[in-house]
Amino acid sequence: MSKKAEAKKEQILQSAKAVFGRLGYSKATLDDIAESIGMKKPSLYYYYKSKELLFIEAFSQEWRDSLSRIKRIADQEPNPHERLLLYIRSSLRYYQEIVTQHTISIRVLIETRVTFQELFRESRGKESNYYASVIKEGISNGMFLPCEAERVGYSIMVVKDLIQFEEFQRADFHKLPSIDFQKIERDVLFTIGLVLNGISLNR
Repeated sequence: MSKKAEAKKEQILQSAKAVFGRLGYSKATLDDIAESIGMKKPSLYYYYKSKELLFIEAFSQEWRDSLSRIKRIADQEPNPHERLLLYIRSSLRYYQEIVTQHTISIRVLIETRVTFQELFRESRGKESNYYASVIKEGISNGMFLPCEAERVGYSIMVVKDLIQFEEFQRADFHKLPSIDFQKIERDVLFTIGLVLNGISLNR
């Protein structure tokens, strides 16, 4: 991509952040973003094929930095069991912050779930690996039973995702005005607590 095209792409991203910030994800359209920088929507499609892609790229570095910060804070907790729960609790609350800040609707969260998971494949891989590394530390210091740490880490990530999605579907089915993120946090921490207690040597 030429320098001119790169500059245009950066202009689009900055404009998109402003539009999403003003209107929220659900209400913002590609037309709004194109109009804000004097482009026509067909020209915008040259750079971004969907609103989802544009939203994720506009904020991806900010999200990566925030998740790295959450990891650094969690790593200060010496107890592997508590460290996992701290990281999961903090990441759930950050996710809530994103959804609330950008007014992402329940229907959009459901409809774009697969797209967002695919686009965040790298981050999800790092999340699963982080869980596995903490579990391995717990095994090595005698806190956890010997187990397949990678499989347990992956299972923790999947459990967290499924509980979130089930709550999205429940809220949508019952036409609730908002998502009960506190319920998600309670259910996720309870279920993952059962997993960790199952491999704990200090039960």
